[in-house]
Amino acid sequence: MTKGSGLNCLAKRDLLNQHAVSVETLLRWGGFFEESGLLHDAVDFYRKAGAHEPLKRLMGLAVDEGDLFLFKRLLKVLEVEPDVEQWRRLGESARSRGKLSFAAEALRLAGDDEGSATTTSTP
Repeated sequence: MTKGSGLNCLAKRDLLNQHAVSVETLLRWGGFFEESGLLHDAVDFYRKAGAHEPLKRLMGLAVDEGDLFLFKRLLKVLEVEPDVEQWRRLGESARSRGKLSFAAEALRLAGDDEGSATTTSTP
C-alpha cells in the first residue's frame, strides 16, 4: 500500500478497470501519485483519464531526470515520435545522474554513436 493513500495495488487495479470512473477521480489519483513520486502509477491514471497535458509534463520530467523507461512508456502512451534533441537531452541528463546505460541508449537513439560509446567505457 502506498503510505497514507488508502489505495493498495488491488484497489488501484479495480479503479483503473472500472468503466464508469470519473475523470476527476482519475486526475486526482494521477496527481497524488505524481506528487508522491510514483510516476508510473501517475501515468496509469492520466492515461485512463485521457489527460494529455499531465502526460506531456511527465515526458519533460523524464527527459530532465534521464529516465529512459518512463520516457519510452510515455512515447507509446502519447503515440508520439521523439526528436533527436529530446534523446540527446535525456542522454545528457542520464549521464549527469550516473545512469550510464540509460545515457548510452538515449545517445545511441539520438544518433550520437561516439557519445554513446564514451558513456559506457570505463576511465
